[in-house]
Amino acid sequence: MPSRPSSPSNSRLRGWVGAALLATVLPLGCTGGPESVKNPPEVLSRSGLSRERYFDALEAAQIRGVDDPTKAALRRMIAADGYAIDVREKAFQLLYATDPKEVTAALENALPRMGDIAWRERVCALIAEKKMASLVPALIRSWANPAPGLQEKGMRPERAAIAAIVGESQVTATLLKTMRDSSPITQANLRARCWELVMKSGQSVQLRELLADPAATRGDAMLTDLARVANDLGVLPVTREEILWARELCKPERAAFFADAKKALAAMPKERRESLEVRALPIAVAALHRRPALLTAPEPELYEEIASRIKDRKKASPDFTGFGAGFTELLYEQRERAKWSDLAAMVTALDILSEEAMLRHLFEQADRDREDRTTEYGGVVTIDASGRGELIEFPPRAKMGDLRFESPQPLFDALYTGLFHFHNHTQRYDNSDYAGPHTGDFAFADSTHCNALVFTYLSADAIDVDFYRYDRFVVDLGVVKRPQG
Repeated sequence: MPSRPSSPSNSRLRGWVGAALLATVLPLGCTGGPESVKNPPEVLSRSGLSRERYFDALEAAQIRGVDDPTKAALRRMIAADGYAIDVREKAFQLLYATDPKEVTAALENALPRMGDIAWRERVCALIAEKKMASLVPALIRSWANPAPGLQEKGMRPERAAIAAIVGESQVTATLLKTMRDSSPITQANLRARCWELVMKSGQSVQLRELLADPAATRGDAMLTDLARVANDLGVLPVTREEILWARELCKPERAAFFADAKKALAAMPKERRESLEVRALPIAVAALHRRPALLTAPEPELYEEIASRIKDRKKASPDFTGFGAGFTELLYEQRERAKWSDLAAMVTALDILSEEAMLRHLFEQADRDREDRTTEYGGVVTIDASGRGELIEFPPRAKMGDLRFESPQPLFDALYTGLFHFHNHTQRYDNSDYAGPHTGDFAFADSTHCNALVFTYLSADAIDVDFYRYDRFVVDLGVVKRPQG
């Protein structure tokens, strides 16, 4: 009787299966190691490979020589997300050893936008270790950009790298030198970022000294404008947007406003004047024309006036889901955060919104907004030539639906001397769930640093008024009523 063919053993079967699986991962004949990489730049340019495969390719490139295609691949690994940190670090070290200028080219634009926070921290440490002074401008731009995940850790890694390169005592001097040496035309953003960081580092004295020296500002349009604002008004802008705002106020067409601002701030105590933000200037000018006593009134006195005037007004409690713990619109809970600029702005808003002509316009345009489903309405609240309140409407830049107002450039032009940006939440007569600024509104305020108002229908004859500014500072000023007749 013929014998049956024997079956393969379990161990042999497992070996065949393993070989088949391996063939799906590696090309036939590939056993791993640098010798298995035939085209290092091609491997390094691909995403989604194993760390081991990248290390093999990096080693192969190191052995065979780093040519131009490999340099391009290494630059991508350093700058683009999608690689493990240890792989990116090896790419950094290999490119730095081969051509340090290529590392600078890879990072000078990518670093400020880098999404991988862990790699940003590590690459800043590598820049510091190599003392790469050529990357100081990129470190400055990156440091100036908010970065969730880094803000809460204390000293930003970019600042630590700058300190390691130039010395801790020279960080502010380096920011000032970079600002003065950078091109006003092609590097305007970098210059503004340097100013921002000096101010946020609490070094305003150095900026005041710089601006007080005519030789230091001569021939520099930005510094000349900021010197005028600092020396004539006492105000120093903090953010890039405030720098633009301050410079707009120096234009000839706003000479009358600038003169009024100078007169108004001259009446203030020096400490108040030099602590003001740019957004306070329109409020001070309005006070000069309407209630000069506001310029010198003690802050507790202003707070008590607001509290008394809104005490019995109906207010709304909107839905704060997603806003985080501790969010509030109550005046007394904002007391410690309120500055003269906030208090004087709220008093001015209450005064203006007690004028019948102003209220009639407010309700009339809110009624039109309620019927218009293509956009929210918005604009600027200011004072006219006679000092009365005025609501100036602007059509949106684009109509994005009934839950959004897109501010056009003419609105911003008016806001440089206007009191408040305003927009409506008036889609229906009972809109109490949305009575106050929300996420997009806070983002706008954080970006512009303007004073703002939002108007919300609580009923056909009642609009709730909320004052807000950057950093989620909001106070519900209560309801204004539709004029009768």
